[in-house]
Amino acid sequence: MSDDTRTVLCNANLLDGENPAAPGSSVVIEGTRIRSVVRGDAAPAREGERRIDLGGRTLMPGMVQTHFHTGFGPAPSLTQPPVLGLDAPPAYMGMVAAMNARIALDSGVTSIIGSSNPAGLDPCLKDAMVLGVVEGPRMLACTHELMASGDMADGRNRSWFMDIRESGLTRPVDGVDEVRRAVREEVGRGCDVVKLSVSSGHGSRAADDLCYFTMDELLAATDTAHERGAIVRAHCASRKAILMCARAGVDIIDHADRIDDEGIEAVLKADATVVPSMLWSFRYVAFADSWDHSQATFPIGEGFPETLEETLARLEGVKRDLEYTCSMLPRMIDAGVRLTVGDDFGFPMMPHGAYVDEYEIYTRELGVAPLEVLRWATRNGGQAMQMGDELGTVSEGRLADLLVVDGDPSQQIGCLRDGIAAVMRDGRFVRDRAQLVG
Repeated sequence: MSDDTRTVLCNANLLDGENPAAPGSSVVIEGTRIRSVVRGDAAPAREGERRIDLGGRTLMPGMVQTHFHTGFGPAPSLTQPPVLGLDAPPAYMGMVAAMNARIALDSGVTSIIGSSNPAGLDPCLKDAMVLGVVEGPRMLACTHELMASGDMADGRNRSWFMDIRESGLTRPVDGVDEVRRAVREEVGRGCDVVKLSVSSGHGSRAADDLCYFTMDELLAATDTAHERGAIVRAHCASRKAILMCARAGVDIIDHADRIDDEGIEAVLKADATVVPSMLWSFRYVAFADSWDHSQATFPIGEGFPETLEETLARLEGVKRDLEYTCSMLPRMIDAGVRLTVGDDFGFPMMPHGAYVDEYEIYTRELGVAPLEVLRWATRNGGQAMQMGDELGTVSEGRLADLLVVDGDPSQQIGCLRDGIAAVMRDGRFVRDRAQLVG
């Protein structure tokens, strides 16, 4: 390989995705991959290479958002859509998705795992990025959210009288045959991730101890997806659903609000990933506490009116679930559960780009060490993508998805909010705020 494809990033404070910071390190990049990592000493110079002195800035792996709704964002109407995912025409939502991809990349997110969107947004966005029409992170594209009729995600519960035929970001499936057909069709359209809605709970409602899918339906989803090289994720808050999903081979369990010791054991045995997504819950509780509870208004639970007593009871249930999840997070960490970052970004109270707000929930509110959260955002994220030998660490042979950061996020994780000096993907700078390359 000629030296004109060789870049050396030297004098770096290296956070490799595994270990504490190593100042004075160098990383050699050839083409799209990391050729070598030299800790403590400068890599030997070679004629014709591009050599960049980082001046002690932190060099770390690109981050992975493992719960990414590409189409969530500003909608042209201020009214609530009759079904989630019918907020705007598909063409408009495609523009929002392209904007969100660029926001993520500029924020240091070099890889995303999709989590349910309508109208084929994910595979279309992925194709656009592969073809260079849009620039953004590498992506695992997600399906609609497959759901059992009448479950929490079924927007038709509140709009049945409208006779709306389009189900937005959800897709109703009932029975093994319908599950198999939906998985086959959507993977055939270019999706890499199959999303299931298997329980109530998380965020605005406490989890009932239910699983909307039967074990046969779950196995049909996982077997069919895995045969085609796709992974399966599930909105999964209840104790029963966590156990069933882990035992059925679901790869990513979203939220896991009511996980217990038996659930932890099942998740570990399945080698599954848990995405706690706890920022939404913290923000919702803070928002709900600001309501004037002296007024018998009817806040939206699942789209149905509530009495004041029902609203207060629901909020107490949400708070209990959040308190419980907070108590279980240290146990998941101690047990070695693979945890990652990602949440329902794209709403006014947590817009795309505010990803560091989630990290700070774990460090400030729950006492998780910044270095541990960085591992969730890098190493664990790469493993959740099933690309652990390609992404998530700065080591020989890995893809050169790297961030240059002003400050040390292993000491103060908040520096990732405004301190992204440069972003490299596949060995090429896609953002260079610090003007490292003349």
